[in-house]
Amino acid sequence: MFEVKKEDTPPLSKESTAQSSSPDKQSDTSQPSESQHVSESTPHSPPDDRSELLARARSFLASPQVQHQDTAAKRAFLVEKGLHDSEIEDLLRRQPQQPPVIPPRTYPQAPPSNLPVLLLGLARLFSWLAGGAAVLTLVYHRILLPRIAQTSLARNSLKSHHLSLLRRLTTSLSSLKELQSESLSILPHIDPFKESQPYSECNSLADALKIVFDKSKKRDNISQLPSITVLRCGLSDLAKDKDAKDTNPTTEELFSYIEGQIPWLLSEDGMLYENQLWETLSTYRSFEKIVPAITSPETEDPKITTNRWKYVPPIPSDPPPLLESLHTLSSVLPKDTKTRKSPFQHTLQSLSDFTGYISTQVYLPYRPSSTGLGLPNNNGQSTIEEELRKEIRALKGLALNRRSFMPSIARNSLPSPHIRTP
Repeated sequence: MFEVKKEDTPPLSKESTAQSSSPDKQSDTSQPSESQHVSESTPHSPPDDRSELLARARSFLASPQVQHQDTAAKRAFLVEKGLHDSEIEDLLRRQPQQPPVIPPRTYPQAPPSNLPVLLLGLARLFSWLAGGAAVLTLVYHRILLPRIAQTSLARNSLKSHHLSLLRRLTTSLSSLKELQSESLSILPHIDPFKESQPYSECNSLADALKIVFDKSKKRDNISQLPSITVLRCGLSDLAKDKDAKDTNPTTEELFSYIEGQIPWLLSEDGMLYENQLWETLSTYRSFEKIVPAITSPETEDPKITTNRWKYVPPIPSDPPPLLESLHTLSSVLPKDTKTRKSPFQHTLQSLSDFTGYISTQVYLPYRPSSTGLGLPNNNGQSTIEEELRKEIRALKGLALNRRSFMPSIARNSLPSPHIRTP
């Protein structure tokens, strides 16, 4: 009879042999007589023993503990139990094919978690941030905030002061403007077209040119001639040359006459002066433009429609009251004030007279007093000695007074010689 005992199992693996030997031990303990009978059997029943041995070998190979063992180990174990090679091959062939053994899943050990380290780092970071914020807040409230407050207060006070100064300046400027407008209404107005004194007396253009050439022989100085003088003299000259019928010249006649008298107007600088003449002629109110009326379109003449010019002398305006007051004041003032060398001449004269009077009083002849002739007084001194002392004091005071009234004479200070030390 085929037995599978613990000592008969091949040394394949301790677990499989232990598991396969545990039922064999139970069968051995339960049936000791049977196992002895199988081991000590006689060759009277060989087919039955062979079939039982094959059945045991088949059950042995079908056990789950032996299925995953090595084929060579199974073969060696069955050969030890008395099976032939053909029987072993047949048993192994009939054994169902087992799926391949899946190796155990061996996973690498998971690394330790970094969450505590991260939490600790975040806690340190937030602690540093909180500490830094607290320090910055303390520095801001203790150092920066007072200075910022003082600076803002100073800027606000300075701004309010500037605004008050600007308001005062605005009010003063407005009052000054009102005062100027009131004063300008009283003051005489300047006429920009007023002729100067030498040119206002000229009645012809030749006289005006003679005055200019007398001042300077250069032709370029004609630009200094007032434009109103040139136009006025040109109109008067043309009015004298024409008949009594048409005494007012046209614009072309006036400018052609002026260019004939002053050839310098044809140059480049003269063209600018001629433009100035035209502006004066068209803007000054003393030059009146005369436009003749047209009677009928059939008898229209180009000469009739041409503008003509006439000089109307300006009406002299009354002088303002302030100017009249100034003239009255100048007439009341003394006339010799302009001939005086110095305004303090009268004071100097009075001082000199007073000094002369003092000197005459000092140098009066001596008159002895009637108190006594050489008799001693109460102090033990004679009257003559006392008078002499008085005269000496008077002379001393006179010398000092004259020295104070003497003019100071500037003297060149002599340089002191340098003393060389050895």
